[in-house]
Amino acid sequence: MDELDVKIIKALQENARLKASELARILKRPRSTILQRMEKLKDEGVILGYSAVVNPWKLGYNYLAYIMLRIRRGIYARLDQVQIAKKILEDTSTRKDLPYVEEASIVTGTYDIMLKVWIHDWAELSKFLLNYLSKIEEVASTETFMVLQKLPEKPKPIPPRGDIIEQGK
Repeated sequence: MDELDVKIIKALQENARLKASELARILKRPRSTILQRMEKLKDEGVILGYSAVVNPWKLGYNYLAYIMLRIRRGIYARLDQVQIAKKILEDTSTRKDLPYVEEASIVTGTYDIMLKVWIHDWAELSKFLLNYLSKIEEVASTETFMVLQKLPEKPKPIPPRGDIIEQGK
């Protein structure tokens, strides 16, 4: 990754709708070079996709919660943390009676899994905790943290690390 790749990444994080021709004009490089670099960044998995950043509150999600899960281990556990996280993500993306789980992270410390959950109302959260998570055998306990305010409201772009830029390209 060189300085041009970093400039392309930063520009696209700022505005993913930029056309290659606009990007070429801004960066003062040929359009073909920009297209080639963008394709390389996609092929290498640096750029995962292009999407709109939406406001969950405008979509009717009134609350954001982080739910911490402690998982049972040992001979009685059929699923490990990764399998449980994948199951929760799959179930919540296909079932209309469950809230939207944006992400599930396997974490260190007292807990094993952290869920980022968007909910419409308290009843939806209660149902998720009491009727869904409690029915997963491997979930030993949960702790829920309600978000009072999210900062920044729009996700921050992830900056490329300076030490991964190869000099001399």
